Amino acid sequence: MKRFCILSLYIFFVSLLYAQTVEVDGAYRWTGVNKSETGLDYVFVIPSSSQATIRFNSTSGSPVNWYRFDRTGVNNKTPISNGNSLTYSSAEKDYGYVIEQGDASIYLWLSTYKEVSSLYADEEYANQCEDVRLAGTGLDIAYYTVNGKWKGVNRAVAYKTWKWDDTLKDLKMVEDTVQGLVSKSGETVSLYAPAPYEKTLFTVIDSIPYKGWNGAIKTFSTSDEYEPWAILMKAVVSQQLRDAKNEWNTAPEDGSFGGSAPVEMEFKAYVSGDNYYAWEFMQENPSEVDDPIVDAIYPDKILRYTFKDEGTTYVRLKATNSYCSRDTSFTITVGESRLEAPNIFSPGTSPGVNDEWKVAYKSIVQFKCWIFNRWGVEIFRFSDPAQGWDGKYKGKLVPPGVYYYIIEAKGADNQNYKLKGNINILRPRN
Repeated sequence: MKRFCILSLYIFFVSLLYAQTVEVDGAYRWTGVNKSETGLDYVFVIPSSSQATIRFNSTSGSPVNWYRFDRTGVNNKTPISNGNSLTYSSAEKDYGYVIEQGDASIYLWLSTYKEVSSLYADEEYANQCEDVRLAGTGLDIAYYTVNGKWKGVNRAVAYKTWKWDDTLKDLKMVEDTVQGLVSKSGETVSLYAPAPYEKTLFTVIDSIPYKGWNGAIKTFSTSDEYEPWAILMKAVVSQQLRDAKNEWNTAPEDGSFGGSAPVEMEFKAYVSGDNYYAWEFMQENPSEVDDPIVDAIYPDKILRYTFKDEGTTYVRLKATNSYCSRDTSFTITVGESRLEAPNIFSPGTSPGVNDEWKVAYKSIVQFKCWIFNRWGVEIFRFSDPAQGWDGKYKGKLVPPGVYYYIIEAKGADNQNYKLKGNINILRPRN
């Protein structure tokens, strides 16, 4: 183990000692290159009027070999300089370079900067529910992988849109800037960005600093505002929970909705623009059935609804316009009913311990209970199963002995209950 640690430290310090980096005078290093996908360690963007000088920084004294390759890939590389030179001052743009030293090789590409001179949103693009296609001239700052595959330097795109704000708990209009994805089809180069949810202009932002720009930011915008297709939708659903200790399973433990009836729910819809939306109630699972039968539709921003019937209801929020549709679904499951009554309690003996007579219940939607003494005199009644009898009549504890109850109730599953029985009050006589 000790020998392994010493070897690891040795390798670490050797890697620091022989660290290798590359710089290009007057160029901007684009950090979005994916080594595993392209085989390139660096992509540098160079203004068309600048000279390209590559500087190889290495603390190793091993010989350095330089190669150049074109857009066909590194298999066609040609040697351009051998020896100990750490600088190559005759680098040409739109070529790739390989720097070899010992067993290490560094691959880079020099791209020519192109300034956007025209820009527009493609209104005929078919996938505008998800993203937007920007076309124009000057979008193609190109580079090629070591295998000869075309790639484009992504460009920053700014526009107005809506976003969900967790602090406000509402949709918020923002000026957003994203990294647009450059792609090429045939000879056409396009810039793709996530679809906005608001009428907006698009602006390509270039903050590539090089000599002559003095750190300035270059921008170019579309001339016409884009009419959005996409829909931003957020559903916030909550269940009002009860804390009655004598009620079974007031809510599922897995974080879903439902449990013992009545299940009181609140549904809030947040939808961008003037898009139509509604809450749809159905018995079929919309994730399993292509066209489920909708039992009820509620076009409400805030919907409060109480589920009283046993079974599963699927609630879907659906927003639509002439082009796009968004939906999300929630499952509310109301459990079957259950009702039991105890036959003994001891009010006035140990406060908080078995000092109240309560039924145990689940999914009871109608309830009435009467309590009588041995002579048939009604001494208490209540209609909420969460409540109970404290053993008092006219404000005073009744004497120990046998009392009687009658219960009439109905469950969420339409089961009718008619219970009657004894209540034994245990308490030492004073």
